[in-house]
Amino acid sequence: MPKRPEPIKTLNQFQILNTIRIAGAISRTEIARIIGHSRATVTNITARMIASGLIYEKEIEGSATRGRNRVLLAINPDAAYVIGVKVSTFQIGCVVTDILANMKSSVVMPVRTSERPVAFVSDLIEEASRHCVREAGLSLKQISGIGIGIPGLVDGREGVAYWSPLYKRGTTSLKELIKKRLNIPTYIDNDANTVTLSQLWVGKGKGINNFVVVTIEDGLGIGVVIDGELYRGSSGFAGELGHCVATPGGEPCRCGKRGCYEAYTSNFGVLNSAKRLCREGQWSCDAPDALTYEDILALARQGAEPLVSLFQRAGRYLGQAISGLIQILNPAKVIITGNGTRSRELSLEIMRKTIRENTAPDLFAKTDVIVHPWQDIDWSLGAACMVLQELYKSPLDRCIAAEKMQEALNKSE
Repeated sequence: MPKRPEPIKTLNQFQILNTIRIAGAISRTEIARIIGHSRATVTNITARMIASGLIYEKEIEGSATRGRNRVLLAINPDAAYVIGVKVSTFQIGCVVTDILANMKSSVVMPVRTSERPVAFVSDLIEEASRHCVREAGLSLKQISGIGIGIPGLVDGREGVAYWSPLYKRGTTSLKELIKKRLNIPTYIDNDANTVTLSQLWVGKGKGINNFVVVTIEDGLGIGVVIDGELYRGSSGFAGELGHCVATPGGEPCRCGKRGCYEAYTSNFGVLNSAKRLCREGQWSCDAPDALTYEDILALARQGAEPLVSLFQRAGRYLGQAISGLIQILNPAKVIITGNGTRSRELSLEIMRKTIRENTAPDLFAKTDVIVHPWQDIDWSLGAACMVLQELYKSPLDRCIAAEKMQEALNKSE
């Protein structure tokens, strides 16, 4: 077992590596200025990183007067590879990335996971992971870790999913099942947190220290970045915006309460309300139980009432929730994403109007509210970034540990 790194040394390694990642290529002097440490400290730590193959020096031609080339530091993209997985109600997505979050391969498997045993879900994750690793031209021995994003009440620090709408808990956790099957370090977190990390690493939040990500799918989630770090709260459950009660005694929510924001703004909530209106005779449809979110979205776009009103109501509730976030957290950006953003013309303009009407003018003027064009693979990429975040915190020690683990595996084969 390698010696656990000292906290200060680990922090310095993360700061340096992250600064290089954001810049692309940067000098030691510039790193020292950005992170607030001496050039000698930066030189000592980066020397170890160069020796391990994690980063490398690249020369840039200097000015004509000086005649000296600048030496910049850059990350070796092939220093490590990771897997990212997103489990959702109707599909499992998987990616393999290098240490800079560049995607090497990906796959999306359409499958209904809801209410299945946890062992069934782990089977699918294992299959998707092995497929992606092969497609990337790699072997599992070259993978430094796997990250899994799921909806629900998840403590990412402990890797425990206390509740998820996607599968039934078994005697062995999803994390332990995957770790045993693939023999690589395994991490699990709430999917809104993983998407937030993807925005921090390669998205609209790159280089920004304070922002909020709002995800709209079957649930409503948020991820919060404060001072460049994902905020998790005292118990690891921060970000459950969807289950804050907006209207006491209102629409039923999947969590068992009534009137949660999620019951009005999420795809699941809008669909549930549409089915109820049909059963009550307020809207005509042939088979309410067979309705899908895609059905009601298409009908609303054609002007069907009261479906249009449901989407507009979703936009107003979402705007109220985001207005509260802006006034509490004062973020530089609010990034709205998820496949629920497909209802943009029906709900998101009303959302913007509601934010403006309910937010203090000075705060509203200083907050950039943007909608991120959605791709299914974004969730999986976020799960990969979760693993990269861990690797960057202690890259040298983790690389050594990974090498020793693979040596042991090779001897046992």
